[in-house]
Amino acid sequence: MRIRKITPPIALLAILFISFCLRHPIRQWWYLIGYPKSLKDIYIENTHKGKLLKLFGDEFRASIPIYKYKEKYYTTYDFEKNKVSGSDTIYVSVSGNDSNNGRSPVLSKQTIESAIKTSAHTIVLLEGHYLAGKNFENGTNLSDVNLIGIGKVVVDNNMGLPFVVTGNVFIRNIEFVNGNRGSLRTYIQDNNSICTYIQCKFNNSIVDNEDVGKAQSLGGLRIQGGTHYLYKCEASNNGFDGFSYHAAPDGSSNAPHIVEVNCKAFHNGVNNTYESNNASTAHDGTNVIRLNCVYGFSHGGNVADVHKKTVSFNIGCMSYSVMDLGTEYSKYQANYFCASEAIMYLLDCRSIGSLYDISCWNGGNLFTDRIYQKKYDKGRTINMLRR
Repeated sequence: MRIRKITPPIALLAILFISFCLRHPIRQWWYLIGYPKSLKDIYIENTHKGKLLKLFGDEFRASIPIYKYKEKYYTTYDFEKNKVSGSDTIYVSVSGNDSNNGRSPVLSKQTIESAIKTSAHTIVLLEGHYLAGKNFENGTNLSDVNLIGIGKVVVDNNMGLPFVVTGNVFIRNIEFVNGNRGSLRTYIQDNNSICTYIQCKFNNSIVDNEDVGKAQSLGGLRIQGGTHYLYKCEASNNGFDGFSYHAAPDGSSNAPHIVEVNCKAFHNGVNNTYESNNASTAHDGTNVIRLNCVYGFSHGGNVADVHKKTVSFNIGCMSYSVMDLGTEYSKYQANYFCASEAIMYLLDCRSIGSLYDISCWNGGNLFTDRIYQKKYDKGRTINMLRR
């Protein structure tokens, strides 16, 4: 009996070949299908307050109303509403005494741990320089508490591990400095925990010798998991990143959602040889909104968002003067960059004084409403938003 040889149809082979060649673009197209492709998708409504922006759906946990009025952006979001509820207050001062009840400034406690043990919902730090080993212990957990600074309040980690935020917190008017691997760290396992930081600073975090040349998700404010609102905060002069956002634990689906409004970050990574130290950076599927923020003088890209399912909307921001990284790492020397299948939107964002205004590679997707002259676009993933 003669056996007939079966040959697949040429058309089928052609389809399989084309699908193989285009598998990455098709996957990217499918992933991007629900995101805005035009300005009409973004400026959806005119109100008496100006044009209301629709940038994100219900999947953005940290969401705020944003309006554009006379070429300026603003939000009506009330950050104070995120305070942890409860009327009981304990006062702490550098000259206090833990034997005091802490119920008034004149009867203040000396250590933050003593105040935490009272289970008060609000801890007020009176003006002063709070030092690890004297006014608090390194690595202390903060959860379900308001931490409020009165006057100039500095929390000095004294080169040790910083406070770790593990649940709902509201922190206002405190500067955190000199932390080892971050000046304040969060590790949130419940994504619905809401953390709010108003007029806080996260500066001068330390780089250990073992960390040099490694990213390790470090930053002045090191956020892992949870829902976070930052208003008028600063992250500067840190060993690695300024604001650094990762999943918790790293690599899991437990990614944070972030809002930055009127924040600033500069001079980050200045004492580190690693090529990508950033002012503000999102990873691992983080969703972040940056509104009216200013970033500059980073050693490796000012605004940098990477990894699949990471989405950023950058609105009315300014980025300037990334440090010289040399030819080998020039693609990092950009005011804004996205890579590794991240999605980045730039709306009315300004760029000054860096090798590249924008940089996009390795499957990154960058959407912008203006033409940037200096760009690195290996992979051709920079898209103009349609009018």
